[in-house]
Amino acid sequence: MTALLSERFLTLVALLIAAAALLSTTFTAEYQTLGAAQSPVFFPRIILGVMIGLCAIAIVQDLRAGTRAGPLEHWVALIVFVVAALLFANAITRIGFMLSGAAFSVVALWIFGIRHPVVILAYALAVPGALVLLFNHILALPLPTSPFTYLF
Repeated sequence: MTALLSERFLTLVALLIAAAALLSTTFTAEYQTLGAAQSPVFFPRIILGVMIGLCAIAIVQDLRAGTRAGPLEHWVALIVFVVAALLFANAITRIGFMLSGAAFSVVALWIFGIRHPVVILAYALAVPGALVLLFNHILALPLPTSPFTYLF
């Protein structure tokens, strides 16, 4: 029974639930009927499907291993991370990928114990910025942009 209350197991279940909830929102989007690669939900559906599959595999592995781990020590961090992921997914369409990605990166890095402000700022700007540059400007597969400028 303690395997079901381990931090690893509960984190995997929370990630699985968050990914499934995010995937379910893509089927009610107004533009979901555009078809295959023309729909802006095409790529997120693939990524979320892979994430659900990997979480399911990890849960099965964790249950089969039967590791006796201690109970979850950081309930608040887990809840904040799941809420931040859901807010991130909903904020993408309103304020764009770059701004919501930077905000989510700051929260996630803080939760994972990274406290150096320069590292947090550099990562929060570099990773979403590189993805916006790659998808919006090089591959011409647009991520949602900010209402303030089309550049990000």
